[in-house]
Amino acid sequence: MSILKRLKIAPKIFGGFGLVLLLLVSISILGFVTLTGIGSDFDRYRSIAIQSNEAGRVQANMLEARVGVRDYLLTGRQTAISTVLTRLQTASELNEKLGTLVDQGARKALIEETNDDLADYLQVFQSVVKIPAGDPQRDQLVIEGLDRIGPEVASNLENLKLEIRQEQDKLGPMVTEDIQNTIMLVTSISVAAVVCGIGAAWLIGTGISNPIRNITEAMTVLAAGDKQTPIPGQDHKDEIGDMAKAVLVFKENMIRAEQLAAQEAEAQKRREARVKVIEKLTNDFDADMSLVLKSVSSAATEMQATASSMTATAEETNRQSTVVAAAAEQASNNVQTVASASEELSASISEISHQVNQSSQVANKAVSEAENTNAQVRGLAEAAQKIGDVVGLISDIAAQTNLLALNATIEAARAGEAGKGFAVVAAEVKNLANATSKATEEITAQITGIQAETEGAVVAIDSIGGTIAEISEIAATIASAVEQQGAATEEITRNVQQASAGTSEVTENIHGVNEAATSTGAAAEQVLNASGELSEQAETLRLKVESFLTAVKAA
Repeated sequence: MSILKRLKIAPKIFGGFGLVLLLLVSISILGFVTLTGIGSDFDRYRSIAIQSNEAGRVQANMLEARVGVRDYLLTGRQTAISTVLTRLQTASELNEKLGTLVDQGARKALIEETNDDLADYLQVFQSVVKIPAGDPQRDQLVIEGLDRIGPEVASNLENLKLEIRQEQDKLGPMVTEDIQNTIMLVTSISVAAVVCGIGAAWLIGTGISNPIRNITEAMTVLAAGDKQTPIPGQDHKDEIGDMAKAVLVFKENMIRAEQLAAQEAEAQKRREARVKVIEKLTNDFDADMSLVLKSVSSAATEMQATASSMTATAEETNRQSTVVAAAAEQASNNVQTVASASEELSASISEISHQVNQSSQVANKAVSEAENTNAQVRGLAEAAQKIGDVVGLISDIAAQTNLLALNATIEAARAGEAGKGFAVVAAEVKNLANATSKATEEITAQITGIQAETEGAVVAIDSIGGTIAEISEIAATIASAVEQQGAATEEITRNVQQASAGTSEVTENIHGVNEAATSTGAAAEQVLNASGELSEQAETLRLKVESFLTAVKAA
């Protein structure tokens, strides 16, 4: 059986059938050889039988010839002569034919001797026929010739037939024995072929079906889920062994697939946990960024409102400073008129009184406008301070955004391949936070300039208020001096000159206020532009964050 395990199925089948075919070929060869031998024996037996028949025919013709001779010698009939001659001629021909059939030397010698005796017998008979009856010579030829040769021919033919019969008697049993031996041998080989065929079929069948049945049962157990069952037939070197190895590979693949399934389930759990963590971080980041963006957007809106208010305040300051400048210019003209009219003071005292009252009103108005402007400029300073606070808040938000972007970058690095997009968006958020920080620094610088300009405007407006107060006191002095016109003409002239100088100073201060208001308007415009840019950057940051969160949630 171990040899069969090492052979493939095809060699097994070919070997079994080959053994049976070999036995069948042996039977065929044996039958052919035996039948060929028996055929040769039959040919020999037939040849011997023909020889025996031919010898008998020669013997019969010779006997009839001797009978004819005896009949001729007794009766002298001529028909007997022709019968003798015909029989002798036939006997000679048959004897020659018999000589062609005989292949043994002894028999050929007897046949040749018989052939000579027949010729001698014919010759003597012809001599006897020529001698008349009753002649002693004729009787002597009959006695010495015919009576001698005839029995010799008969004896030779009898010996020949006897020898042929002996060969027949020997050849017949031998052929019969060969036939019986052949039948027994063919039967034995046939039985052996049948037994070998059945044995080979049983061995090959069981050697194939049993392992296949065992493998099938093992596969059924495997299909039921039992991966501990052993795989039979692995020691075979034939196709059964290949099938067993294939089933073993199938079993190992099932075990590996189960292990991979367990690993995949564990990996799936880890992925789900990681997704939950990322989702939580994303939601937290979304909430934090929403608050930050709302704060930035609110601060940008408040900054825009403050900048708009600053622009309106600057415009109003510019407008009012223009009015003050016109009033100061008017006061200067009036003072010059007073100066020119002081020469004719006595003639135009009523006109002077009127002009003084008008100057007092203008001065009071200028004081009121200066106080309003001072209040507005101080409000502008406070708004600039509020803008500074908002810018500080934006800077803090930008720092917090930068910190959140850094945390997002760290989380993306921990996430590995799945966090590459997260890292890119976090870097973009960080860049936007840096840009926001730089923008807040620029806004801080602008606000610092606005505060400086506002403080200058406050100082100038305070100076204008003081000047206008002096104008009001001068107008009061002029009003009181009108009653003492004559005595205080020189004082009026001096005071008018002082008023002229004051109005010039007021005009110059109003120009300074105008320039400061212009600078304040320009600074407010810069703040408005910066707040618009901050709002746009906050919107861009919001869109980037939303895109980033959408990409993370989609991943």
